[in-house]
Amino acid sequence: MPLRLLAPAKVNLGLWITGTDEGGYHRITTLFYRIPIYDEIEVDLWHESVVRCEGIRSTSNNTVFKALKHLSEYVGESLCLKVVIRKRIPVGAGLGGGSSDAAAVLYAANRIFNLGLSLKELMEVGAKVGADVPFFLLRERAAIGRGRGYDLEPIDLKVPGEWILVFPGVPVSTRRAYDLFDSEGTFTPPDVAERKVKDLVEALRAGEVPPLENDFERVILPRFAPIREAKDLLVRGGWRAVMSGSGSTVFGIGGGEIPLLGGKNRVWYWRD
Repeated sequence: MPLRLLAPAKVNLGLWITGTDEGGYHRITTLFYRIPIYDEIEVDLWHESVVRCEGIRSTSNNTVFKALKHLSEYVGESLCLKVVIRKRIPVGAGLGGGSSDAAAVLYAANRIFNLGLSLKELMEVGAKVGADVPFFLLRERAAIGRGRGYDLEPIDLKVPGEWILVFPGVPVSTRRAYDLFDSEGTFTPPDVAERKVKDLVEALRAGEVPPLENDFERVILPRFAPIREAKDLLVRGGWRAVMSGSGSTVFGIGGGEIPLLGGKNRVWYWRD
């Protein structure tokens, strides 16, 4: 019997780029938050590693292939699984779909092969796959991410009320976003980012919805009209709106008008 899992999406309730480390990787401070949009995944034993993703061609660069590769290297044996993914989370949307899929498969492999790996060990493997993967291995719904994003502080947080999420149909690669930021962006000082993320957590815990910030918006919104227009519509409709991750999804919380969006836009609305 295959193991069936739901791999959730995430948004960044705040994101500040604070510099680069000695390896040249960007350092961030962010507040991750899981949302109820899911990829559906089936995992089963197989004679070789096979990843089938509905509507998307899977290659060796797929995060699930990478997860199985790094996990096999970690335990010192070849771990082969057949993975079928029904994509519901848009690709290139800043919602962490690929990272969530990888985390779900790491969890599944640990169970199927009775590896007995701890959460810390799975997170160590996940960090080799992608910076967002360790977050999706946590039980907690929210976490502050620092450094490359996988230095995590789990947070007891729920943001109730109305939510809206708009994917404008224009994917943005993380590499492209960082290239743009490097050419035109300005780092947020680490102490300022730390104060901002703590103030954000306090406000949300108190039931308030403060203005939301994402440093990527400075370089993404001027160049991607559909993303800018989606955010403008939400703001004009009364939402506290911000782009998630490096784009291109924009989400709003706190309630407001639900805009009529046609074309390539996909819209999700829910009450938490």
